[in-house]
Amino acid sequence: MPARKKPTSGKAKAGKAKATKAKASKTKAGKTKAYAGKTYVPPGKCSGWKAVFNGSILTVTGKCIFPKHGFKVTLKEAVPQGINPAILLLKKTVKPPTGIVIPTPQAVSVSFTKKTTFKYSKVTILPDGVTINVQVVLKRK
Repeated sequence: MPARKKPTSGKAKAGKAKATKAKASKTKAGKTKAYAGKTYVPPGKCSGWKAVFNGSILTVTGKCIFPKHGFKVTLKEAVPQGINPAILLLKKTVKPPTGIVIPTPQAVSVSFTKKTTFKYSKVTILPDGVTINVQVVLKRK
């Protein structure tokens, strides 16, 4: 007949659950953490977005960090656009690498250019939901 397992105290289980929840909340916050001497970078973390309207050309740029080489990032106009015509909606698409890749982090530059006479006030990057103001460059005569 198999031996009966001793019941564990509820305190030990509760302590373990709290530690797990604390670890998960740190990860959800999106902060960089160190693991065994290496810095953890969330895959596809994009930042440094800028939108500049120069004459009749709108340029949106940014950088994305990936855990390995080979990722490709593109920005395209979202279809349909939103209800506010002054805000340009762009859809960010990430293509993962194929084949053998170098397992070191890589920063990928992202850019979008549109020739237009309409002056957008803001640009929103989807699905991230990041909204940035458009800087207007004035030409002197």
